[in-house]
Amino acid sequence: MMGSTSSAFSHLTEDILDEYSMLTYLSKTEILNLYKTFTNLGNENLQNFNYRYSIPQIEEAFPQLKFNPFKDRIYKVFSSQKDDRLSFEDILDLCSVMSQKCPDKVKAAWAFRVFDFDEDSAVGEEDLMKVIDRLTDYHKSGNRIEENHQKHIIQVLLKEMDLEANGTIGQSEFEHAVGKMSDFPQSFRFRF
Repeated sequence: MMGSTSSAFSHLTEDILDEYSMLTYLSKTEILNLYKTFTNLGNENLQNFNYRYSIPQIEEAFPQLKFNPFKDRIYKVFSSQKDDRLSFEDILDLCSVMSQKCPDKVKAAWAFRVFDFDEDSAVGEEDLMKVIDRLTDYHKSGNRIEENHQKHIIQVLLKEMDLEANGTIGQSEFEHAVGKMSDFPQSFRFRF
């Protein structure tokens, strides 16, 4: 058993490790490395896999999230309690989706949820405006793409992605469109 080799892994039994590796796109080694990372934060709470890590703790473990323009949405979407905190299992879900082994369709489904700011199960014009603002770093730089240019970009996106012609992009439409983008899987991943 894992517990016999290191006290850091004493609560992550072989059965739990097997279950996590079956439920995610992560290898047992990756799961153990994540467990070790959060143990190294000085937190004994890994005995309780439901302990809720704060955003500063998560960003200490994953500094790449600190600079992601969608980090608040990522935290909200992956937080099982919607409390701006993540449990170890939430972190496994996040890392699983961001891993290289995660299928593109699964990545697209999670990306859809991140871009659906108003959480109405559709990516509409307001959601797309927020995506554009974040991608152009509007909130930090104050430089905003002119509204008429934003509207043009949104109209082009809707023309290409809104197959039902209802003014919004549904999850299946989003998955279909990003499935055609060869660089999408690399943009929705990070190393851990």
